[in-house]
Amino acid sequence: MKKSILLLLFLYGFIHTVSAQDTPVRLGGKIGLNVANISSDPTLVEKSSGLGTEFGAFARIGERFYVQPGVDFVSNKVTIQRTIQPRSGESDEVRLHYVRAPVLIGMENVYNSSSGSSTIFRVMAGPSFGYNVGVSDNNLDVRRRNIRNAQFSLHGGAGIRLLRFVELDLMYTHGLMTVFNDNDAEGKFRNISATIGFSI
Repeated sequence: MKKSILLLLFLYGFIHTVSAQDTPVRLGGKIGLNVANISSDPTLVEKSSGLGTEFGAFARIGERFYVQPGVDFVSNKVTIQRTIQPRSGESDEVRLHYVRAPVLIGMENVYNSSSGSSTIFRVMAGPSFGYNVGVSDNNLDVRRRNIRNAQFSLHGGAGIRLLRFVELDLMYTHGLMTVFNDNDAEGKFRNISATIGFSI
């Protein structure tokens, strides 16, 4: 919780500093769903994707070319069976909760239709730092101590802005760190998320 507050304070200070320099800033929030999977891992007998959730806030700094820092609260759900667990052969759903701080660099392009309405298309990419803040109860004895707390990832995606303030985004997240902190663990998160939000 303390780390979440520090991230929010940092984001506020960063936005305040940039705003003082007369750089255009849009503030926004978003909520959506993600599909998470874990890449090949010798500590897992089987694994399958699950539907998770995420929500967050961001600041888009700049106009055509922009920088977008943010803070996200992400819940990834996967169904797994481990090589070592209380009951052999049992699978269960596990939800992993993270606070994530992405910093994206992007470009916007405005499309004006013949009817006079305009749609803004965006592409963006960048890194993020995530920190594990909890693991759901499960029958596989997966606890927070079994999860690597720090997660570095790369993001890439596209989005549109409608009616001047409605944001629709599709994002791919490529984890760079193993999900589990076992010595033999190799699996990393691969996520696709779809969010809807607003910006002002």
